[in-house]
Amino acid sequence: MDANTAVQAAERTGVAERYRELCADASAALGIDVPSPRLDLPWENHARPVLSRIWNAAMGETLRSLDGTGSARQRELVDLLGRIREVEAELAEARLAERHVLLRRVAGALASVRDARTVDELLGRVPEAGCRLGFDRVLVSRVEDSVWRLHTMCVVREPRWADEIVAVGKASPPQLDGRLVEADVVRRAEPRLIFDAQHSDRVDRDLIRVTRSTSYGVAPLTVHGEVAGLLHGDCYHQRRDVDATDQALLSVMAEALSHSLGRLMLMDGVAVLRGAAEALMTNPAAVRPPVPPAPPAAADLTAREVQVMELLAAGHSNRHIARQLVISERTAKTHVTHILRKLGVTSRAEAIACWLTARRS
Repeated sequence: MDANTAVQAAERTGVAERYRELCADASAALGIDVPSPRLDLPWENHARPVLSRIWNAAMGETLRSLDGTGSARQRELVDLLGRIREVEAELAEARLAERHVLLRRVAGALASVRDARTVDELLGRVPEAGCRLGFDRVLVSRVEDSVWRLHTMCVVREPRWADEIVAVGKASPPQLDGRLVEADVVRRAEPRLIFDAQHSDRVDRDLIRVTRSTSYGVAPLTVHGEVAGLLHGDCYHQRRDVDATDQALLSVMAEALSHSLGRLMLMDGVAVLRGAAEALMTNPAAVRPPVPPAPPAAADLTAREVQVMELLAAGHSNRHIARQLVISERTAKTHVTHILRKLGVTSRAEAIACWLTARRS
């Protein structure tokens, strides 16, 4: 424990004791039931509504005391109000300090993936970086057309288990059709904590069986407003459930990674185009273009699909395409799926490469 951490721990202990004393004194002074907090639990999460309740009761009693109650009682109530305000301020400062520590930890983890040059390289290194934040297991995945595609996992001290888990996920990629919690994360682009996972009917049973997870957190990797990946983390070896701090760590890390992921996805697409162009220049006869050198209509795209493809090639997300064409996001996603199938490709980057190559032919 470094000096700063030791100081913060001491300050937190002091705030906890003052909070417990305040609850006891408020209960006696106001004649209300304020249970003594258990400081061995994450009491900070419950302190705000308790302090608000005490404040309202004390303020009401203070206003009533102005009608003729003695000055001693008024001083007692004003002193109680002052103590409530001080504890609330100390808790707010502690939360800010904790967030600063979390940001420093995430920054240290992200430094290890900063020099990644491709999407695969980035995703391949993210799980190990995530475990440096205190998680026992971290999984990163791609989300492609409502399919959850596991990419890489790190299990502290058990790399073979990580490989086994990823293999199970790749053997039968889960569909994000609304049944799974992950589908909610993708639809809302919001992080989630999942508890009692072994008995939940909203988890992938094959993955839960092999991971033996009881609880985990998941945060979205968002590119241009659309969820392109998922970041999972749990504390399996520590034998504890994930909590709000774990969720904050995953969310901050996912948000920071999202920008890099978006940039690398574009760079990967450029690399595909550059490789095709160089091959055409060095040995045109040996190169078979991804699509026949004919107008886009030869790919059997409908007029609407051509519109979608134009927007896709411009780098727009399904959400933006839907707004531009005044259709639902689900319809836009269906059009993208049909386009990938007609072009014989498996990713948006490949579709863009095929489209631009055909346009130049």
